[in-house]
Amino acid sequence: MPLTFYWLIFLAGVLFYLLKRKRTGLVCGFISVVWLGLISFPFLPDSLVRSLETRFPPLLEISQINSNDSIQILVLGAGVSDDINLPPNDQLSSQSLCRLSEAIRLHRLLKTSQLVLRGSVAGENIGKSEPFTQAALALGVEENKIRLLGTPKNSRMEAFEYTRKFGTNKTLILVTDAIHMPRAMFLFQKAGQKPIPAPTNHLLKSNGRKLSDCFPSALNIYKMEYSMHEILGLAWAKTGVRRRGEISDR
Repeated sequence: MPLTFYWLIFLAGVLFYLLKRKRTGLVCGFISVVWLGLISFPFLPDSLVRSLETRFPPLLEISQINSNDSIQILVLGAGVSDDINLPPNDQLSSQSLCRLSEAIRLHRLLKTSQLVLRGSVAGENIGKSEPFTQAALALGVEENKIRLLGTPKNSRMEAFEYTRKFGTNKTLILVTDAIHMPRAMFLFQKAGQKPIPAPTNHLLKSNGRKLSDCFPSALNIYKMEYSMHEILGLAWAKTGVRRRGEISDR
């Protein structure tokens, strides 16, 4: 949370200043202003986002995928609402909706594929499960083409739950945000999968930079927060795997 970090430094500076430690307070104030500039101007956030989003290209060419194989397209979860007054697609967060739309695009290109979505069956009616499934059905996916993963709480649990439920013999296409894809690929590979990455919801798009894009903005702070979350998350995943002994020290 880079903005929270800014406020902590700034308030520490105010406290030091009030306690007559003016030099320390001014130093903290200066650091807080520099940090706010770093996170709100586009240069550092864009650099961090780019370092993550360019590791795996979008899945535009599917000719290398054998349509005779057993293909599953897994959509990683990214937040839903239980507001029944909204249509299913509007119950999904913007990230979830973007991921689902990319998965449906690939599913229509790969006619024999199945969608694997977050959710669990309620009785015998798959349509009464979580909004992910309801949205997919509303957008034209056939019910018999949907498989449910359950409700794992994070990406690591999704990786191991998918492997437990479906094994490692299927051709797996993994759909998630481009910035999240490096961590997702690492976790699924450690779970024994060889997924084909299908990143979507890119934060950086090549549409030419305008002068206004160089100004500080809340969007840049969001990019900074998301990229720091993924960088630290990937580092934590790697150290966690080593602690649990799932990979060797070599």
